Amino acid sequence: MPARDKTCCDPRRTFSIALASLEPALHAALLSIEPFRAANRLSQSPLFQIDFLSARNDRRPSMDIALRPTASLHDSKIYDLILLHSSYEFSDDRKSALFRWLRRQAASRAHICALDAAPLLLAEAGLLRGYRATSHWSTIPSFRELHPETDVVEQLFVVDRDRSTCAGQLASLDLSLHMLERFCGSALAELVANEIVYPAARADHCPQRQIVNHTAWQTNPFLARAQQLMQETIEEPLSIEALAGRCGISVRELQYLFRKYLKASPKSYYLTFRLQRAKELLLYSPMSVGETGLACGFSSPGTYFRAFRARYKSSPTSYRKAFRESGARPDGRRLY
Repeated sequence: MPARDKTCCDPRRTFSIALASLEPALHAALLSIEPFRAANRLSQSPLFQIDFLSARNDRRPSMDIALRPTASLHDSKIYDLILLHSSYEFSDDRKSALFRWLRRQAASRAHICALDAAPLLLAEAGLLRGYRATSHWSTIPSFRELHPETDVVEQLFVVDRDRSTCAGQLASLDLSLHMLERFCGSALAELVANEIVYPAARADHCPQRQIVNHTAWQTNPFLARAQQLMQETIEEPLSIEALAGRCGISVRELQYLFRKYLKASPKSYYLTFRLQRAKELLLYSPMSVGETGLACGFSSPGTYFRAFRARYKSSPTSYRKAFRESGARPDGRRLY
């Protein structure tokens, strides 16, 4: 964990927080500020002063539930901590003002936290070059393609120097408790966690979502290593021989472990991870169908189409078309 901010030792210090939103998930926005509000209450002192800013033109949030703005992107105020939220579909008409404000805050050494889909906005503003970052899993394939200058990983949250990125949603609470400890120390963070009945906050490296047979992978360190390698090498898949070698065991032993704990072959699970990534790219990225196949390690369109149809009973083209024409898009997410 990064060293605690030296200013947290001054009991007279009040930290300023800006919750800036562009179509946020309401529960995520509230979860991200509640630990700081609880800290004020438990310490009986105004440790944190919180402003609400909206990047929308009409300042009306999704679902017509308002968090009344108390400040503007045009204000000159510099904050200690920025919580930038964006979860659902948005237009480009307010990006320029938002980016100017973010760059001004970054230049003044504010710590900027981007949550859910907001890390893509932060990267687009040029503020994640050379950083390690994460975002909501549905945006990660596009994040990696659009911003190769950023080391994008899939986990709950990442704190890298003066930038933090987070999967958003319920992980917003995990990040905020981490930031509270960073600013005010572990004693107050533990009191707040107990107060809000969340005594076991998850660590930054925890996974965002359940992988296939998650528990079974952890029964053996070689399987855990194999799973990690498979997910890291989707674009250029390893041979089973190379996979076994990098796990430090023989092919025969690797196959035995897969059969014993996962009831399938290494090849089958490797294909599962690659096809899962292909689905995410088809649904949540602007890449062409052919490009999604190449990005998942398929050397030819024919091989890709046959594997996809065998698993999902549909061609990649039909799968994407059905999703886009259904009009459902229940999560409201933008196709990056």
